[in-house]
Amino acid sequence: MGMKVAAFDRGLRLFVQDCQPAEISRALATFARASRDAAIAEGVAAPTYRTIVDGTPDASEDRVRPDGKIVYEFDVWDGVIPYALAFARARSPRQSGAYAASWFAMVNGNPWAEGGNIPPGAEVIVVNDQPYHRKIHVGAMEMSVPPGIVEDLRQAVQRRFGRTLKAEVSFIQLVGGYVLKGRSRRHRKDSRAGQPLTYPALVMKARD
Repeated sequence: MGMKVAAFDRGLRLFVQDCQPAEISRALATFARASRDAAIAEGVAAPTYRTIVDGTPDASEDRVRPDGKIVYEFDVWDGVIPYALAFARARSPRQSGAYAASWFAMVNGNPWAEGGNIPPGAEVIVVNDQPYHRKIHVGAMEMSVPPGIVEDLRQAVQRRFGRTLKAEVSFIQLVGGYVLKGRSRRHRKDSRAGQPLTYPALVMKARD
């Protein structure tokens, strides 16, 4: 997209040299819309956006001054959390439905509600708070689904939103999470009795 936009920009600058102000404004609006549509079509920008023209939110590009500026604020998180939650639930074992229902999202450490705002630079986490979630992910329980549920979720999110987001699997602690009890046959520090359980989670951030 960069080369196409650069070529368009050079042509625009040559065009406006001998144009009247109204013609320059129309050319700027045309250029902005073409650049926006190209970014969306190539998957480097989300289809949900806000238009700011000369500092005025939600204004038409046609109102731009000849020396003005058109800015698009793209919502890189559009549809990401609902998609991730739906995928995780569909990939979950279904014996009782409790595990599938226990997936949730957090934004900067706070629970996310449907339609909630996601600020720029946010860290978004999708995780399951069932105490056996880690066992399902690593394959330590005999289940009706294969292990690696969070990795499968990461790959699905990357395939669909990878141009605008980066996602990784991380083991995190949850407030009020399960505390390990009894003895473990493993010798890792994080598997000893009394240690807070860490939960495999999908951690996402917008690309710079």
